[in-house]
Amino acid sequence: MVDLSKYPEFLVKQKVERFEAFTGLESKNRYTITTPDGEPLLYAYETSGGLSRIFLKKHRPLSIHVVDTNNEPVLTASRRFFWFLSHLHIKDGNGQAIGSLYRRLSLVNRLLTIEDSARVVLAEIRGPLFRPNTFTVHKAEEIGRITKRWSGIGKEMFTDADTFRVEMDTSKVNQEFALLMLGSALAIDLDFFEK
Repeated sequence: MVDLSKYPEFLVKQKVERFEAFTGLESKNRYTITTPDGEPLLYAYETSGGLSRIFLKKHRPLSIHVVDTNNEPVLTASRRFFWFLSHLHIKDGNGQAIGSLYRRLSLVNRLLTIEDSARVVLAEIRGPLFRPNTFTVHKAEEIGRITKRWSGIGKEMFTDADTFRVEMDTSKVNQEFALLMLGSALAIDLDFFEK
């Protein structure tokens, strides 16, 4: 199994869905997680209902399954329908709960908390309003960063296929926290960049 905590940086690339680009109808999200050099580490895919994607849009219930290059499960991130503040519950490849991400109400920035399975807050993710593509991860200090990369005018206008760079201080994270960081990148995409 891939130990993400050994990688100080990895990319989460959403695949372009041609059907979605031409019709504007939301399709299931698919991602490739790679090293900065492009070496595939993991793959992720969404399972959700077609009607919920059309009518509930980014508020829809869904699951995102992450598998390694041998198609072995690594992580499952899921949520129920929500009205205002989203959530994402994360389980490891064995189905054991490792934590959750919760969007919090904040007037000064976009705020999420990373919590362990006992609902203890492990870290905060802050996205300054005037830096819309940058989210910093803080424990007592900054230990990571999730940044949406500019995809070019064509991709930005006609698709919601995004690329996120996830950086973390490998001396301060373990495999469970690294999986929660991956889940955070997925949550940020679903909450803030899904059109």
